[in-house]
Amino acid sequence: MVLRLQTTRTPQNQISSETRLWYAVLAQAITDASYLGVRKAYVDCKKKAIEWLQSNSKDFKMVCTYADLESDYVKRKFDIAFTTNKFNITDIQQKIMNDRRTPSQIKYEKKSFKLKF
Repeated sequence: MVLRLQTTRTPQNQISSETRLWYAVLAQAITDASYLGVRKAYVDCKKKAIEWLQSNSKDFKMVCTYADLESDYVKRKFDIAFTTNKFNITDIQQKIMNDRRTPSQIKYEKKSFKLKF
């Protein structure tokens, strides 16, 4: 699924570097929110990105403004995308989030030991 956000104020070739940077912040949030893997750190980033994109907070509105986008338009687009279940946390990801062990503890538990006689 591709979520397209287009600026309406300036032509594509005249967008400043700063605007492109803030646009990239929104793009990274979308990328984080659509993560399908099982690495705990990335699933945590996914959860935070989803919360941020749904929050319509002052910070979200400010990033949209800096990206030369209307925050209400962006919010409506994200709400539509969220209804398609593309950004939902899967059951496996939820299980990983509920696991309180650190990655080093999990690695230690998987480690096999050889007995030497």
